[in-house]
Amino acid sequence: MVQVIEFKNKEIRFIPVEQGFVKSGYEITSSENYETLQKILKIQGQKYNSYVTIATYGEIPKFPLELKQHLKEFKEWVKINDETITHMDFFIDLDADPSIEGLTKAWQDVQTALKLLPELIGEQTKYLTIWFSGNKGFHILGKCRNIKTTAQENIKKQFKIAEQLQPLCQTIDLSIYDTKRIRKLLGSYVYSHTFGKTRVIPILNEQDFKALINALETKNENWFEQQTLKQLNQINI
Repeated sequence: MVQVIEFKNKEIRFIPVEQGFVKSGYEITSSENYETLQKILKIQGQKYNSYVTIATYGEIPKFPLELKQHLKEFKEWVKINDETITHMDFFIDLDADPSIEGLTKAWQDVQTALKLLPELIGEQTKYLTIWFSGNKGFHILGKCRNIKTTAQENIKKQFKIAEQLQPLCQTIDLSIYDTKRIRKLLGSYVYSHTFGKTRVIPILNEQDFKALINALETKNENWFEQQTLKQLNQINI
């Protein structure tokens, strides 16, 4: 069960594992609505990965669920939605090959980044959390409020931080710095061609990482089911 705080005032998207449908432009207000939305979109039982925008919007129009009815209005909103952004995820994405070796390299880069980030963002580093992305890497996540800055300025600052880290953390993806960027929905299921059915979960320390690797090697879906989600301030979500 994922609480509202993870996707409130964000756009949510469902992207299939095998075929090319994308369902987007929807706002949902509770996990119960999430289940209902799956039925409406006829994606229940299908293998898809769930994403949300890294941007949090001040207000999202109430679009009709039927795509043909809301597409024109949605396109108009997309033109101006940057101006309504109130918060932006602080987002560093570390991607390697979807293999144990690749994940080990990405995890080493996570540790290096966490040692270097205090020099770049100061005490705010303590509010960051680490999440397994479900397939080939990790997310370093935090929250940024747009105070005396635009969303575009916010994302440019984040890019500069990632750019400074990248020479020593080569799995950092520098292509993600766009206000329209999406990331995996925390706690959601991920269908990996390499590891099978996994989940986006917090990895807090070396012990968690070793447990993750063991679960991936044995394709232990039950382990992923049992993991507790934590918000940025360590409150369960």
